[in-house]
Amino acid sequence: MKIRVLIGSLFLAATLFVAACVVPAWVNAVEADVEIAVPIAASLITVIDPALAPLVNAVVAGLNALEKVLDTYKSSQTATNLQAVQAAMNAVNANIAQLESAAQIHNPGTDAKITAIVGLLTQLSAAIISEVPAPTGTTAPLKTSVHNAAWFKAQYNLIVAGDSRFTPLP
Repeated sequence: MKIRVLIGSLFLAATLFVAACVVPAWVNAVEADVEIAVPIAASLITVIDPALAPLVNAVVAGLNALEKVLDTYKSSQTATNLQAVQAAMNAVNANIAQLESAAQIHNPGTDAKITAIVGLLTQLSAAIISEVPAPTGTTAPLKTSVHNAAWFKAQYNLIVAGDSRFTPLP
């Protein structure tokens, strides 16, 4: 009888441990989106007005920082690490908003493809924000994004099709 209780207790403990280590689905979705966002943002560097390069670099650096805090959150799903994910995403979103504003104000001659790519980054940022849980620390996302990383990749490839300044994403 004691052995059954011991085995049952060990099984329950192992099950709870595995359940506690499961990464929430939103983390995987955000990671996939960020992995697509980085090369999309980086593709602008060589074709935009050089004055906008620091903003693009800030977006890329922010996305890379977001990847790192996501890794930290995956290894330790604490409220503090969730707040770090939210702060990193808010910084990326602010940089994308600045880029969008600067591209329209400082360079009215920006071609349609660049405008479309910046618009796609804005959509991607909104999708990521919608996937990250509310600040209350719940594990449920604010809302479900309509598009996934594959959709954003396909949209980018459609935008840049036939333009030798850009390399389509594989």
